[in-house]
Amino acid sequence: MSLLCSIKNIQLTYGTKAIFKNAQLSISTGDRIGLLGLNGKGKSTLFKILSGEVVPDHCTPPFEFNKARGDGDDSKRFTMFYIPQELPVSGLEDVTIRDYFFVFYPELKDHYENALDEFERLHGWDLLQDYESYLKYFNHDDLDKKIGELSGGEQKKILLSLGLSSNANLILWDEPTNHLDIETIKLFEDELNSTNKAFMLITHDRYLLSKLTRRILHIQHGKIENFDGSYTDYLVFLEQSEHAKQSLLTKLKNNLEREQAWMRQGVKARRTRSKKRVEDFLDLKDKVSHIKSEAKKTLDLTLQKSNRQTKVLVSFTDLYFQYNKENTLFEGITGEIHKGNKIGLLGSNGVGKTTLLKLIKADLKPTSGIMKTAENLQIQYFSQKRDELDIDMTPYQLLGDGNDFVALPDGSKKHVHSYFESFLFGRDDIHRPLKTFSGGEKSRLQLAYNLTRIGDILIFDEPTNDLDLETIQILEEKLAEFPGAVILISHDRAFLSTVTNKVWLLDEKKLQNFEGGYEQVAPYIDALEIEKDLRKNEAPQAPLAPPVEAVISKPVQSKNKQKIDNLISEIEANELKSKIIQEKIAGLDYTKLSDPKNAEFKILSDAQSTLEERALSLYQELEELEK
Repeated sequence: MSLLCSIKNIQLTYGTKAIFKNAQLSISTGDRIGLLGLNGKGKSTLFKILSGEVVPDHCTPPFEFNKARGDGDDSKRFTMFYIPQELPVSGLEDVTIRDYFFVFYPELKDHYENALDEFERLHGWDLLQDYESYLKYFNHDDLDKKIGELSGGEQKKILLSLGLSSNANLILWDEPTNHLDIETIKLFEDELNSTNKAFMLITHDRYLLSKLTRRILHIQHGKIENFDGSYTDYLVFLEQSEHAKQSLLTKLKNNLEREQAWMRQGVKARRTRSKKRVEDFLDLKDKVSHIKSEAKKTLDLTLQKSNRQTKVLVSFTDLYFQYNKENTLFEGITGEIHKGNKIGLLGSNGVGKTTLLKLIKADLKPTSGIMKTAENLQIQYFSQKRDELDIDMTPYQLLGDGNDFVALPDGSKKHVHSYFESFLFGRDDIHRPLKTFSGGEKSRLQLAYNLTRIGDILIFDEPTNDLDLETIQILEEKLAEFPGAVILISHDRAFLSTVTNKVWLLDEKKLQNFEGGYEQVAPYIDALEIEKDLRKNEAPQAPLAPPVEAVISKPVQSKNKQKIDNLISEIEANELKSKIIQEKIAGLDYTKLSDPKNAEFKILSDAQSTLEERALSLYQELEELEK
């Protein structure tokens, strides 16, 4: 692989906060890079440096940004395209999906309107066509719809389409899967897996990192550490490094204790000591202090629980809900929430997941059906948005309410500085206004704020959005330990697999209950996708033409040959789909799904029958043509 770019001597400070200290990195053609680091430590800032939005501080030696020119080979020339976390919408609400293309390509807009030859020379038609093709791939069929009318997930699909259609040699993806349903994430994953372009990925989706990355960059202490290997390899490396660090720390502690005992002796007893031994002792003390400070902090997400003994917290039976006569979301759904349930609430965007949560919280009333809740039930809701945060406040004001101690629901108190630091913040940040915090830092701070309240049921709507991996992993542990009930709307598959012990799947106005976590339900969701794909692509079967008695002329023979070739290709594709479904049926685990008849098996069997019927029709048509 040839070098696309190299950056040296990145020095960047905001106020008293140092982001980078003489950091450096290089990127080559075809690199697949996962960018890791705690929130607020420089991931998005690095993207902005690469895109030219942020210029590092002047320093000695000076900042260098060397870009490959390609020397006539455009595939080796440094070109970059940056996909931000959120779609820029402000002031653009009336722009259509189709025309939004020119927001990211303003240099092409004038040519499109006034100089089509130049537009074509700059490959504008190809870019625009690819952009619209990807929009349709992600189910954006009405390209004249206005941006301001779109949901967060629909806006995200525009960003995916822009990034995947770009002809740049380096694509920067900042949290590309936020707000997306699992089906769309898989489509995006497939596209990214087949690209030959270099890309750098900031994401909390460990499935995505594990499948796509071949190199890891980790921002720590102002440096950019490089690891050649996948995210999975990097986790193994970190575990081995942690063992080595602990071993070194134990050795240093033993040496320190021995040297401290020697130093504590009286002057007379130490008369023979050398100046070097004293210096070594002080150096040893510094080493231990440094390693201790570098050790991972544990995020104290103590989930406060009530003392409720009631087993069934919420139950609903034969529930119907509609916003109007044309928009019915649920038809006769039934379910229960018990203490200890960790429920993953799944379904495509727009099927009613948030509406169901509002019904549980009694923010909405069902159109019909029975909804029962335990007496004095306490529900804590963690929204995607940071609605509770006043951006003009400081963490000290938010958490301590002006006091030095945070009052916790169990009656205990914790010093506001200590509580703040337990959420992986630096002590110096406690008096910074919230408007200066990154999106991830605000999310972490919201957890700190919300988790001081009692709850029988904790509801999380996309809790991992904007959180770094370290915080997500600790949140997983604490949620698993929480004795109350938890409901999660999340598209983070690794997070769902770790936390859930039950799944609710909303699909086609029905709610399916699975007494097993996401890992057990994932094959069923795959089966649903196959079924929908077959429905979408199923073409009406043309009636077979009656046999022709007359002698076929050469032109017709040529035409028949083309038809035969097309039929053979379709038969091969049909057989491949059939093989995939057979493998899925063979791998089913019937013990993990609540339906004794196994709904997943039925879906796969029906799909298999459809394919077999189509195969018979294709072979019959082929036989007629070959006569």
